[in-house]
Parts: sequence; structure tokens; C-alpha cells
Amino acid sequence: MKLRDLIKCNNVNDGTRTLFESILVPEVAKAFKDWNSNTKDLKCVLIGGVALSYYVKPRTTTDADVLFLSSEDIPSDVIGFKRHRKGAFQHVDTHVKIEVLTPQSINMTERLAKEIYDNAKVIGGVRVATPSGLIASKLGRFKLQDQADIEELWKLGDIDMSAYNISDEWKDKLDKLVVSI
Repeated sequence: MKLRDLIKCNNVNDGTRTLFESILVPEVAKAFKDWNSNTKDLKCVLIGGVALSYYVKPRTTTDADVLFLSSEDIPSDVIGFKRHRKGAFQHVDTHVKIEVLTPQSINMTERLAKEIYDNAKVIGGVRVATPSGLIASKLGRFKLQDQADIEELWKLGDIDMSAYNISDEWKDKLDKLVVSI
């Protein structure tokens, strides 16, 4: 078995860490690899802790969050997974959940979801939200973990929110949060 170089996970990604090396929990990495290999042509983008971990110092997460542009884009079944509940598939081997999200399920407009999708990067064959897109995706919920994630992403620099149509209320939240960084 090939071991990963976990030293790469001690800092923000300098471009030498792959998406899958950024996933700290091996079971999550296995489940997401299987998900990705069985859903290549779907209209979705990776957000949440796994996407965040690609850019900043990785944090432990036990699931993967995938944003679909609409509920019609979500597959009814995926090889190697069983439907856990309406918003999640469970990997048969590891029991890791892939959370399947829609704009409505995370307090986001369809327009913003499309902007996040359109501006995403393809990394290792996976469409991954950019740091700015991840920030936009976290403003609707804005819990303490979301705020901490936004702060970590903001510290990367070069954050340009101009491609994202966010409300004045969300802009105010973001301005108040980043003024202290």
C-alpha cells in the first residue's frame, strides 16, 4: 500500500497536494473516488469540507458535499452507493455519506449555484468550487464552522467575489467577518 505524504497537509496547498491527498480520512477519500468514477458526467460541483481542504490546511470531515444545479440532476442511483435519505447517498463499503445538495436545500439562489458551478475548477477530474465560490456557498448558512471556513479561505488572498450575485445582506455579513482578518 502506498502511503501519502501527510506533511503536505500541514499548510495551505502550494499546488503540490492533490485533491485526494487533501482528504484526511481514508474512508472519505475511497468513497469520494468511487463516487467520482461513477458520476463523471453529472452537472454538479464539490463544495464543503472536502473542497475547502484542497485549498487550505485540511480539516477532518466525514462526508463529501456535492452541489447539483437542480434536483432533476441528482441521479436516482449510483453504483456502489445506496440511497441513505433524500439528500444523501451512502457508500456501501465505507458507509461514508455523499451529501447531495441543491440550491434550495442550502438557502442559495439557483443563479448563485450556477455561478459557483460555472466558475469552478476541474481538479483531478472533479469540478471543485473556487475559494470565492466556497465563500459564496457558505454565506447562506453562516454557522460558526462556515465563518471559520470563510476566514481560512480569505487568508489565502486574491478572493474576488465579483463573479457571484450575493445579496446585500450576505455582503454585509462577509464585510463584518473579514474586517477582523
